[in-house]
Amino acid sequence: MRRRDIILLLGSLSLLPPLTGAAPASDRVRRIGWIEGLRTPPYNWADVAEHLQPLGWTRGGNVRADIHVPTHLDQVSRIAKDVVTARPDLIVTHGTPATLAVLAETRTLPIVFFGVADPVGNGIVSNLTRPGGNVTGFTTFEPSLAGKWVQFLKELDPQIRRVAILLNPEATQNRSSPFVREFEAVAASLQIVPILADARDFSGVEPVVAALASEPHGALVVLPDEFNLGYESKIIDVANRHRIPAIYGTQYATAIGGLIAYGPTEGYSQALAVYIDRILRGAQPRDLPVQAPTSYTLAINLLTARWLGLSIPSAVLAAADKVVE
Repeated sequence: MRRRDIILLLGSLSLLPPLTGAAPASDRVRRIGWIEGLRTPPYNWADVAEHLQPLGWTRGGNVRADIHVPTHLDQVSRIAKDVVTARPDLIVTHGTPATLAVLAETRTLPIVFFGVADPVGNGIVSNLTRPGGNVTGFTTFEPSLAGKWVQFLKELDPQIRRVAILLNPEATQNRSSPFVREFEAVAASLQIVPILADARDFSGVEPVVAALASEPHGALVVLPDEFNLGYESKIIDVANRHRIPAIYGTQYATAIGGLIAYGPTEGYSQALAVYIDRILRGAQPRDLPVQAPTSYTLAINLLTARWLGLSIPSAVLAAADKVVE
C-alpha cells in the first residue's frame, strides 16, 4: 500500500472547524502558557499566531503566549509548576516530559500537547478519540508507522537481521506501548530481531550504533521524539560513520545526510491554531480527539545509500516523494 493511501487515524483536521456559531473572539486578553521541548529549537509561536488571526485572535492583542524553554530535564518540573501557578487560560506543551510535568501539577487547566510520540502508552490520554480529562493534542505518528519503518529498512536491504529502535526513557516510558508492540510484531514477522535501545543523552547513542555495527546486517530506527530530533544531525553522523542503515521520522533528515525518512508531511501550526481557538471559546479538551498527521512523505538520500553500499530497489525509488541526489 502506498503511503498516500494510508487511512487517517482520526480523520482530517478539516473536519474540525472553529465552533459553529461562535461569537467573535473576546477583547479580554487570553493568556497561553507555552512550554517548549528539551534540546529542540523553540517552535515558532509566530506561525501559530498567524493562523489564529483569521479566527479572531490577535497576537499581543487579545491573545498572548508566555514561552518557556527548558534546557535540562531537571528544569521542566519547576517550569510546569510556575506555569500552572500563573493560571493561564490554556497551556501548550511540546513533547512528553513537558506534558507529563504539567499534568502532574493540574488536572483542571486545559492542555494542548504536540510533538508527543505515544500519548496513550505514556499515560497522557487513555484514548485517542475521546481523550477525557483536561488534555488533548497532536501525536507525531500513529502506531502502524513503527512497523512501516521496519518494512522500509527490510525493502532497502533484504539482508537486515537486527533492527534497534532508539528510545529516550524520559520520552518513551511504557515499553508495552502500541508503537513498541507494532515495532516488535512487524520485526518478528520479517525474521528480524527487534532491539529496544535506550539513550538518555547523546553519549548513549554511540554505544547503541557501535553494537549494531559489531555484527553484520544491523539497522536503526530513529524515533521522532524531541530527544532524537534535537540531536538528529549528530545521530545521522554516527549512523553513517558506522555504516548503519537508519530510517528517520522527518523528511528533513535526508536533506542533512540521513539515508531514508518516512514521516508527517505537514507541520503543527494550523492544527494548533484550530484547537487553541476552540478551547479559548469554551470547548473541552476531553471532547477533542488527539490528531495524527494527515499525510506522510517518503524521502531517500541516494548519496548516503551509495556511501553505505546500498542499491535502492526500483520499487522503493518509485514510491519516494523526494530523492536527494
